[in-house]
Amino acid sequence: MATGAEPLTTTTTATPVDPSCPPFPQAPPMQLQPGLPGLELPALDLDRVGSEDRAALVAACRDLGMFRLVKHGVPGELCGQLLELGQQLLGRNPFELKKEQAGYFWGTAALQSLRVKDVNWLEGLHLDLVPGMASQVADGDGWIRIRALMAEYGDHMARIARKLFDALAAELGLDGQQTASYLAERHGLLRLYRYPPCPSSDSCLGMEPHTDSSVLSIILAQDHVGGLQVLRDGAWYDVAPAPGELLVNLADMLQAISGGLYQSVRHRVLASRPATERLSLCYFAFPQEDAVIKAPNGMSSIYRPFSQREFREQVKADIKATGYKVGLSHFYATTSSRNTGDLLHCLLVSGDVPTV
Repeated sequence: MATGAEPLTTTTTATPVDPSCPPFPQAPPMQLQPGLPGLELPALDLDRVGSEDRAALVAACRDLGMFRLVKHGVPGELCGQLLELGQQLLGRNPFELKKEQAGYFWGTAALQSLRVKDVNWLEGLHLDLVPGMASQVADGDGWIRIRALMAEYGDHMARIARKLFDALAAELGLDGQQTASYLAERHGLLRLYRYPPCPSSDSCLGMEPHTDSSVLSIILAQDHVGGLQVLRDGAWYDVAPAPGELLVNLADMLQAISGGLYQSVRHRVLASRPATERLSLCYFAFPQEDAVIKAPNGMSSIYRPFSQREFREQVKADIKATGYKVGLSHFYATTSSRNTGDLLHCLLVSGDVPTV
C-alpha cells in the first residue's frame, strides 16, 4: 500500500500535472542555494579496492565520504531494464493504481506513517532484500517483473558492499566478528526512486538534506539526468551524472564504526524541472540488528557503543518529536561533543548553515 508523508501543518494540495503524479502538498517555497560545479570525485576500481586502490578508498572515506565505482561487474543490460521498466511503471501508471502496489511510497520513503517536517517531491518502490529472492520466477505483470529484477540487482549490490566493507574493515583493524556483523549485506533494502516533473522546481526539493542511516549506500542513476548535490564546506555542489559508474555514499553507521574518522556524506536531490523526470536506484546495507557498533580495540571514538536497532528507534523518536532526523549526535561519548553536535544540527535545520 502507498506510503505518503503527512506534513506537520495543513497545506493546500497541488494540482497534479498528470494522473501519475501523487497528490503532493503545496509547500511554502524555499530559498535554494544554487549548486556549484566542479566537484571532483575519485573513481575507484572495485577489483583494486583491497590492494592498489585501498589508499585512495581510505582517502575518499576520510574526505567527503563519496566516490565513484568502476569495473563493478553489474551488467549494463540489467541496469537499463530496471530503469526503463521503472519509468514505465511509475511514470505511466495513474497514481490510484500505483498506490495499491506493495512497497509503493510517495513523499517520504523511509518514515511511513511518521509526520515529517518537509515532504519530498518523489515517489518510488521499496523492496526488502532476503537471500534467494533472485531465484524467484520473473513471469507476470510489470510489477512482478521489476521486483525480480530488483532482487537480481540486489545480489550484485551485496557482492559489491561486502568487498568494499572488507577492505575498510582491514584498514580499520576490525576483528572477524565485527567484520561479519557490522554488514548484513544480503538483508539490505533497495529503493527505486522517481522524481516527477515539479512545477515549482526552483523552490522545491526532491529529497531533503540528509545523511543515510546505513553503513553505505550505492546509487545507480540515469546517465543523462543530474539533480544530486552534496554539502562540502558549507556549500552545495552538483554531482554530475557518470554513465556506467556507480556512486557510493558512506553513511552514519560507518562513521560510527570508524570512530568518526570516515564521513557520512550529507546530500540532497533537487526536484525535477517541468517536462523532465529523474530515476535512480539506491541500495542500503545495514549492520546486523543487534550488533554493538563501536570502534575497534585500540582506536578512540567520539561515539559511545550502540546497536542498529537503538539508532533506528532514536531516529523514529526524533522524527515524531521534531519532524527531523537528528542522527549520530545523540550517540556522542561525551557531553561536550553531544552539545556541539546538537548545535550543529540546529544550525543546519534553521538555515544558518547553508543547506537549502
